[in-house]
Amino acid sequence: MKQYSLLGFILILFIGLLYNTSAQDIRNKSAKDIQEEMLLLKAAEAGGFQMEEFNINVSTYIPDTFLSIREIEAKQKDIMQILNVGEKVTIIDMDEMHASHRQDYFEDLSDIGGNTVLEQRVEDEGYNEIIMFVPSDDGNMTVIKLLSTQIEEQLETHIVVDIVQNKGYKEMVGICNQIREFLNKHQNKVEITINLTGARSGKLNAAEEKQSQKAIFGFLNAKEIEVLRDELFTSITAHSPLISSCIKYGGKNVNIQLAMRYSEYEDKTYLLIATPLITITY
Repeated sequence: MKQYSLLGFILILFIGLLYNTSAQDIRNKSAKDIQEEMLLLKAAEAGGFQMEEFNINVSTYIPDTFLSIREIEAKQKDIMQILNVGEKVTIIDMDEMHASHRQDYFEDLSDIGGNTVLEQRVEDEGYNEIIMFVPSDDGNMTVIKLLSTQIEEQLETHIVVDIVQNKGYKEMVGICNQIREFLNKHQNKVEITINLTGARSGKLNAAEEKQSQKAIFGFLNAKEIEVLRDELFTSITAHSPLISSCIKYGGKNVNIQLAMRYSEYEDKTYLLIATPLITITY
């Protein structure tokens, strides 16, 4: 086991005190005043990390329902309005683009202008689908997928909105809530997965990493469920009473997952924190 000098031990205690002090006001406020979607951002900040990117996935499943392509288009238009996708955008049919041998034209997202949306659709007997790829100014992509199928007597419809951004987290949380309210009109359960990536300079030693994790889970009032550590990364699943939804994982309730890894190339320690579980590559 690595031994620390008295000075090092005092430094660790001092860092811990700073974390606890900076997070204390937020922690006292969190249970009553902070939206669940904002908890991950505040938790990351409590651990000393600054947000770099977030991914919000909102989806619903509508059983016993088969939508025509026109009905799907109507819902597509509603979602585009919530996402502030202007009516004057240029929609490029991806199937036509492939047929004209231009499939390499948009290999780089930066090639797609802010007023250009890629669309792919299928209209067939018992199968209707529209997928839209909406670029943002920062080079990220939001995907809207509407799918309705009828296989023999089984009818079902799926709606998925997957948002990736690296700025405007608070604004996107508001948009996420609007999408959830829109999908809730179908009186079916709406699933929301949030993945947030944060970073801080340098490589954390084992004690600093554990102290940062302690600050994050302390802010969330979370109990660790499973811990995996190796030389490359750390992954921890946990349960927080501040987050209402949860899933069963290993027979226990889980609604938070945290992962940390160091990038030698960038000299940064990355934090990935998600609810209920991380669904992107780390």
